[in-house]
Amino acid sequence: MCPCGERGRGLRAIADGWACRWPGGRSGCGNRTRISRAPGYAARLAFVLVLFGLPAAWAAGVTLLLSEQGPAYTEAAEAFAARLGETRNLRILQLDALQERELQQLTREAGLLVPVGLKATRAVAQQASVQSAVLALMVPRSGFEAETWPAGLPRRRVSAVFIDQPPERSLHLIERLLPNARRLGVLYSPLSQPYLPPLNQEAHRRGLILRLADVSQTGGVAGGLRRVLTEADVLLLLPDAQVVNAGNVQHLLLTTYRYRVPVIGFSQSLVRAGAVAAVYSTPAQIGAQGGEIARRWLQGGGELPAPRHCDEYAIAYNHHVARSLGIRLPHATDPGGEP
Repeated sequence: MCPCGERGRGLRAIADGWACRWPGGRSGCGNRTRISRAPGYAARLAFVLVLFGLPAAWAAGVTLLLSEQGPAYTEAAEAFAARLGETRNLRILQLDALQERELQQLTREAGLLVPVGLKATRAVAQQASVQSAVLALMVPRSGFEAETWPAGLPRRRVSAVFIDQPPERSLHLIERLLPNARRLGVLYSPLSQPYLPPLNQEAHRRGLILRLADVSQTGGVAGGLRRVLTEADVLLLLPDAQVVNAGNVQHLLLTTYRYRVPVIGFSQSLVRAGAVAAVYSTPAQIGAQGGEIARRWLQGGGELPAPRHCDEYAIAYNHHVARSLGIRLPHATDPGGEP
């Protein structure tokens, strides 16, 4: 299962997309953040996973709970540990290695519990007597907000760093690349419907008009795409496996190209597949921000900051598609080149 919690292949086969490596690799990104790793760090991380295969008493430390194995989780965990610094106060566990009673024990400890991915976050939220402070990482905002946390857990002891982007970043990128675009096509399903109110509000503030199509209605993605492309200047893809997945991504992008409608995606892998551009946060960026929050929590204890999007992000461009559509991409030195 990927960080967003979608089962099956979903976007996994798009190659490092919203699924297991969301938001993707690093090549071609002009403003990526590099995480410095000491030699053998991955080996030491694997050792920690084995060493702490079962939870033990953990007075007030930090526990990373990974949804599963995978490059995205390792990248996030490494960045988290590097930013936290106090590794003697850190242990790393994998959800699938824990029995139910061990998970119950884990959530009753007094420390900070950091589930990584929606699968681990849901498993923690479903525990009836959570006493740990909880900081969820690499979860979509809609998925996090849909969880019901135990009534006895104070709100300021539950927080998150989301994997998806606030709408202002994507819309600013569209304005930067396509200053004359005013009509934004958006395909959605019940999964991504929570994205629409803040997106519509931000679009209205910028004088942009949304052209919406619900792919759960008759005609599916193909029908919704045809309806939208006849009225849109640009297509904005939302992270929704019912809209874009391994089975339809090639057809979707080829269709938009034939209509000469540029696509703004949500991962670098979609840009490699044919989207003009995307703004996204890497697992390392999310992990590093989580590590900083945890470091401050260790110093001050008590409350966590409000749930938030990742402060850092990257932008990827497809230069070939942009040239074919006559779109001028900003240079790294251009003012306003970043959202």
